Amino acid sequence: MKISAMLSAVFGAALSLTQVAHAADVLRIGEGPFITGGGFLIANEKGYFKKLGLEIQTRMFMDGQQAVPALIAGELDISFMTANASLFNSIARGAPLVVILDRGNNKSGRGYTVINVSKAMAEAGVKTAADIGKLKGKKIGVSGTGSINQYVFSLALQNAGLDPRKDVQWIFNIPQPDLMKMLGQNQVDATDLAYQFGFFAEKNGWGPMIVTGDKIDPDGTIGVFATRQELIRDKRDLLVRFAMAYLQGAKEFNAAAADPGKHQDIVDILAKTTALKNPETVKAIAPNWSYVNEDGKPNVASIMKMQDYWANYYDYIEKKVTSERLFDLSIAKEALQRLNTEKPFSK
Repeated sequence: MKISAMLSAVFGAALSLTQVAHAADVLRIGEGPFITGGGFLIANEKGYFKKLGLEIQTRMFMDGQQAVPALIAGELDISFMTANASLFNSIARGAPLVVILDRGNNKSGRGYTVINVSKAMAEAGVKTAADIGKLKGKKIGVSGTGSINQYVFSLALQNAGLDPRKDVQWIFNIPQPDLMKMLGQNQVDATDLAYQFGFFAEKNGWGPMIVTGDKIDPDGTIGVFATRQELIRDKRDLLVRFAMAYLQGAKEFNAAAADPGKHQDIVDILAKTTALKNPETVKAIAPNWSYVNEDGKPNVASIMKMQDYWANYYDYIEKKVTSERLFDLSIAKEALQRLNTEKPFSK
């Protein structure tokens, strides 16, 4: 073989190996333009994933449920999603999904969900959680059947002595921006919204906020990150590195939520990358951005409680899944250990 041909073969093989190595470090992520994803958005904007050798390809969805088919089909490696009835049913039917990280919860003082009522209902005396019993026979709008919004509102109704299965009229599957407008038009009497939409509804005079989700279901899960089971084996190191960068972003997210005035850089990132757009709005809704567990572990007890509720009370669950099948906490655990030992973001 001529020397030129040999060199060409060697360099060609080296290039091929480089391309393979580079491809192995790509992670395709499903996300949404919501402030609960702040930990991811901050890590991405600040280059934390890149610092750990990851190339992040983001695909945006307006609802975590919409991302599930793409995750199952192998079009995504990790995706955000909510702990709703459809997640449990998907796994029970054989979907190879597993929850690996917390993506936000209604920690006390950080409630991300909020109940708004129409102006008419407020004038009729529904001003606090204690008044929710007056919603008997009324129309309650939520974004989805078996959603976290229906879950929180159902608990509030029960706390007020009502049976949410028969004492109210549920209006399902309406996007939250539309729900807040419907509130102003008296097409629904009350709704459970992400805090940002509840805030907009109140500011626009469509209906006041009366109680946040952390008062109804303290530490209740808002969102999680999930992956496919085989990736725990095949791309474990990538998942761990993703979690390391994400946990750093989550730590900064929590600090900014507590005192946004001291973290203008974070406020600007969230305004740029979420549907909020305006930094002043981001500040105005603090600390109700949700809270992300800084050890990365999802609130297992909360999520299993949701499954029991949908199965035993509403009959929305066809077959329960075990916590062992639903969760893999080892990614969060290893990521936190490496983060504390290697300290990649303090250098």
